[in-house]
Amino acid sequence: MFKSMLTIAAAAALVVGGALPAHAAPASSTPSAPTSVRVTGSEGDADVTWGAPRSGPRVTGYTVTVTPAESQPNGGVDRLPATARWDHFGALRTGTTYTFAVRAVAAKQTGPAVSVKYTATSAAPTPQALFALDAQGSVVRFSTGSTTTGTTVATNGAGYTADDRGDVFVPSADLTSILMYPAGGGAARTVATGLHLTADLRSDVAGNLYWADSVSGSVTMLPIDGSAPRVVADFGTVQYGKHAWVVSRNGIVTAYNNSPFEARIAQRSATGVLTVRAFSYGGVYPVVGGLQSDDSGNLYLTLSQDGRDGQYPWVEVRAGESALTRLTTSDAFEYGATNSTSLRLLRSAEWCTQADELSGTCDIDRSLATELVVGRDGTRQTVPVSGITAGSRGSHVGVATEAGDVFIDVDRAPSAGLWRVPAAGGAAQQVSTAQFTRLLVI
Repeated sequence: MFKSMLTIAAAAALVVGGALPAHAAPASSTPSAPTSVRVTGSEGDADVTWGAPRSGPRVTGYTVTVTPAESQPNGGVDRLPATARWDHFGALRTGTTYTFAVRAVAAKQTGPAVSVKYTATSAAPTPQALFALDAQGSVVRFSTGSTTTGTTVATNGAGYTADDRGDVFVPSADLTSILMYPAGGGAARTVATGLHLTADLRSDVAGNLYWADSVSGSVTMLPIDGSAPRVVADFGTVQYGKHAWVVSRNGIVTAYNNSPFEARIAQRSATGVLTVRAFSYGGVYPVVGGLQSDDSGNLYLTLSQDGRDGQYPWVEVRAGESALTRLTTSDAFEYGATNSTSLRLLRSAEWCTQADELSGTCDIDRSLATELVVGRDGTRQTVPVSGITAGSRGSHVGVATEAGDVFIDVDRAPSAGLWRVPAAGGAAQQVSTAQFTRLLVI
């Protein structure tokens, strides 16, 4: 240390005496810290804002990291463009203190972090909202905590999705732009153009948007930070159109493709790691009627199988595994819904084949009598349900709140309409007698 001090002192003397060449010190390749870093929040949501560094090389981007990162897309690390000055985080757990670290990134080096903390308030979290398409194609919002009348949010809403703030996103009629209808009302605005959309937008809890590109067929993400769309998963060689895809709340993207006697699963984790799995069927392959994912990457599918029985069983593929396993051994009319931690499967008391139904000999109890709850760790429990009867035969996909309430649409009497089944089971409650499709809770 003493030697270092002497060296510094000698260098200073040489500068004063003019012995060193007269040129400026080399510019640092590391940007300085972002300025004015702040965090503001309301219950389970937080916004982080910052200003540009005061010195250093040209900034090429920013990273914002949240810890703990549970339930956050991208493993809690957001990589943003140089123009970014804010980032949003949702799904924050009540009573937990989060640390947000902001760093500036240059071509060669990443600068020091500036950290701020936010504690998700202990007040009751903002209730999730239920969205659905009515028979006229309008997006309707309902409260998940009651059976009040819904509010129309947007017309011509085919292929819509929504974020955790309640903003609704709709593909334009020509499938080249995305329109946003703000949660607080007001005129719609365009958030992206020049796209190759399909009428099937998805979202994660952070607000990133996803769709299957109409040209390449790949699942594409539009980041909430405003950076360019990028491919996050693909279906491989699609045969017979028997494929499906899903995005979990925390941003796990799964593309599922059936080809004769084999299934292919391309899954991008919440931290951005892509894995591909394939497995063979033991017989004639089924058709995917619906695909769901929890925040651990467990997959749940409802399948339609060829033949006169008219079966539509629910099956699972556990995270990291390459095997399709039926969830139950008995046939039933089934309605399934997934939240971040579980699948909730409503099952009828009895079941009959399609042939018997067509011949008029299907005199059975179609009431939805039980709910099977499958946890992300594989645990199972069954609760009783009452007051609701299954509709027609088919693949029935509902939605579930984080608290475990299930919403389904029944397409025929005596229980036609939109229904809520409480997390603890018991008597179902009718939300509306009208018919709705594309249910979404966020």
